[in-house]
Amino acid sequence: MASTSSRIAFRRSPSISAYWASSCRSGMRMKASSRSLPEASSRGCPNGLGGALCWATSVVPGTTGTATVAIVTSTAMVATRAMVATNLQRRRMRSRDDMAGPHGKGRTGVVMRSYLAPRTLVCVGVRPVRSANTRKEQVMHSTARKSRPRAAVVRLLLLVVALIGSPPCAAFATQVAPGQDAWFGLSLPPGLQPHASPAIIGDRGPVPAMVPAGEEGHRELEGARIQHDLETIVGFSRASRELHEIGGGQLWGRITGFPSGAATVTWAAEQFRAAGIAEVALQSFDQAVDESFWLPLRWEVRLIANPVFGARSQDVVFETAMPLSPSEIPGGSLTAPLVFVGTASPAELVHIDVAGKVAIQHVRPQAHTVFERSPTVARAQDLMSRGAVAVLTVIDQPGNGRARDFSNCGGPCFNLGGRDGLFLERVMDAAADAGTLDQLSVRLSLETERRSGLSAVNGVAVIRGSDSQEAIVLNAHADGWFDAAGDNADGLSVLLALARHFAKPENRPERTLVFVASAGHHSPGMNGPRSFVAMNPELVASSVLVFNIEHVAQRNLSRARSLFDDGYREYIADSGEAPIVAGITNRSPFLEDLIRRGVERYGINFVSGASTMASGEGGGYRSLGVPIVTAMQAPPLYHTSGEVLETISTPGLERMARFLAFFVREVDAAPLREIDP
Repeated sequence: MASTSSRIAFRRSPSISAYWASSCRSGMRMKASSRSLPEASSRGCPNGLGGALCWATSVVPGTTGTATVAIVTSTAMVATRAMVATNLQRRRMRSRDDMAGPHGKGRTGVVMRSYLAPRTLVCVGVRPVRSANTRKEQVMHSTARKSRPRAAVVRLLLLVVALIGSPPCAAFATQVAPGQDAWFGLSLPPGLQPHASPAIIGDRGPVPAMVPAGEEGHRELEGARIQHDLETIVGFSRASRELHEIGGGQLWGRITGFPSGAATVTWAAEQFRAAGIAEVALQSFDQAVDESFWLPLRWEVRLIANPVFGARSQDVVFETAMPLSPSEIPGGSLTAPLVFVGTASPAELVHIDVAGKVAIQHVRPQAHTVFERSPTVARAQDLMSRGAVAVLTVIDQPGNGRARDFSNCGGPCFNLGGRDGLFLERVMDAAADAGTLDQLSVRLSLETERRSGLSAVNGVAVIRGSDSQEAIVLNAHADGWFDAAGDNADGLSVLLALARHFAKPENRPERTLVFVASAGHHSPGMNGPRSFVAMNPELVASSVLVFNIEHVAQRNLSRARSLFDDGYREYIADSGEAPIVAGITNRSPFLEDLIRRGVERYGINFVSGASTMASGEGGGYRSLGVPIVTAMQAPPLYHTSGEVLETISTPGLERMARFLAFFVREVDAAPLREIDP
């Protein structure tokens, strides 16, 4: 559990000052009120200060903050002061992008204000505190006494009384009239925290994997072993970010055509060899000559400050902004006013003029963003046709992350994370109420490039069966955006587990098994499955079935009862995996029955209805004319920076690996007429 501490530095001098710790967390905001204050008790004053300095802490249940406050008294005039310095200790050092709290709480910075009332000056430090039934408790420490955990969400109302003679606390705050908070007093968005879960991951783990009798000895299929591979695969993505493989490092992943993609596939091939498979190859291929790879190198979405939004307002950079292919901005940047269009339906747009403005549309995906592509892109194109100069799409998803989805919007388009979007929409509401909405503007900047002439590599392993006239192909793509733990590090790690399993002499199949760690799922002109088919005509000619393993073990996330400090709804992981679609292109009753048996035997969370889909990598095998079976989830973190290790179910990895081993054994022993009637 992370902890926080609050320190107050005291100095006996005519001008008492407080020292602010170096790593303040932005979720803290300095507030004050001119309302009447309770009398402060002199009890509890630190020893040796002779009543000249006291401290107190006030907690009001059901409100939003707590603080430790120093009360300064002297003999010349009646004044009241409360001074707070907060130093938040983090569990580990973070890079510049990681300055938000462990669950996206805020960025570094302190805002302070004071109000003058007759005979009173109050400067109060407020630190939001999580309740015990949400993510964590925070502990406030003072130099005067030890802290104690707060189990309820609390808020400071403090206090204090007064005396004579000391100068006002101008050393700590500038006097500002009420209503002059930055950005209408709204909490700033938390910023982007790479590699951190956007959802609550509690202590109650997923349901343990079911291990049928007789399968206890298959240690290579255990979740902990597969999890080790998962962590290694995600490590290639994290290295991509650390090395700034793409531009300034705002976009990272295991990217086909770049070192991260090649390193992942090369490592997978090494695992095939280490399993004892004799036939292992790295098969290189080139990007199609008529294709290019659009990549954003550096970008920024900046909300422009103006004193009419609060005297202390400063520009806000939305760190979750993600430009969409193939956006370009002539000259590299544009500045324009904002207009909110809601869902951008025709009924809404008939009342809205978007010409010359940056339009903001709001999307709440039902599952992952794939299901929103057609309507979202069509609406963005419509906005562009009506004269909008750019479109920002707020995606209402867990936490506050980058989402790389949607494309071909007809002009410059960016996605925004949910909490960035919430802040922007609230600023627009407040500006509208204040009559200053027409003064709200945003600056977009974007640097891109197009890559062509790239090369890619597939990793292929072949286990010859006792009857090598027929083959079963198992495929998992190796590339992915951001950490890509669920798309598709989980699928690739399960593929490696199956290779280890069937490489054992006692598990040798009758039919030949072909394992493909494919490239190019996300890179134009470098489709791994199609290239594998083209480069291995004899091998694929003998195939009787293809199984595509693609996002198979991400934990299911539900909307939580709790809220972030800014009011944005939290998400929480439950005890199972997200639903998995089992697509069977030929609707074979035998294959459908294997799916049903998988639910009963291993507890796989397959959806209840049949499907013929062969999306993802499965589509690259359609030319073979054989049944294609696909296992695929549609979780909300797909293609987002929130798709991190913590969101993957270790028992879920084992469930899928054991089910697929069972599935392959059954298909291996079945006659062709049952597989493809």
